[in-house]
Amino acid sequence: MTEVLFYCQDKLVDASTNGSAGFVGPKALKAKDYRWRIGKGRRDIHPAPDRVEVEWVSYHDKKRYRISLALPAELESMIAQRYRVKVGKEWREERRDNIGLGMATGGYVEAFLTSVRVTPDILLARGIAKEVTDDPYDQRYPLSSQFKNAWARFDKDYRDAYKQYPTPSGMAWAPIMDAYRAAQPKTDEQPITK
Repeated sequence: MTEVLFYCQDKLVDASTNGSAGFVGPKALKAKDYRWRIGKGRRDIHPAPDRVEVEWVSYHDKKRYRISLALPAELESMIAQRYRVKVGKEWREERRDNIGLGMATGGYVEAFLTSVRVTPDILLARGIAKEVTDDPYDQRYPLSSQFKNAWARFDKDYRDAYKQYPTPSGMAWAPIMDAYRAAQPKTDEQPITK
């Protein structure tokens, strides 16, 4: 379960509760193919947020995590920036208009600006989320009972692969994700100026 709240000057401007975030399968674990796999993102939030709060339950860590990340003050202009990008045989104006969030083992979180056609992604913020231990509902109904079936399914399908191919944890993810961004094709070489 993942909940994301976007704020601008302490006012809620967008929210998402999307059930579950994805995880890395055995093939990717073996290949150490560590990259964010985006199922959904938040596009064109107006006004642009200056803070994002993320809360999720990690099936791998068997914990609930929460973090608040400050986003860059210039985020609105970053989203508005258009680039001339070749798509197939034609040139198009494209922009990074999707705020992606990546969550990994050990509570590691990144917020980044992304686009299918304008690369590389731009890191907006990163941090280590804290384990949530004071949630009244969790105290009444432990996570192990709330997510019993989902955790059992995860363990059945993925636990052996994670044991065989252990993943980094916490801030050990930062240089890995920096290297991933550095290796992305560079298509943002033609910014469009007014």
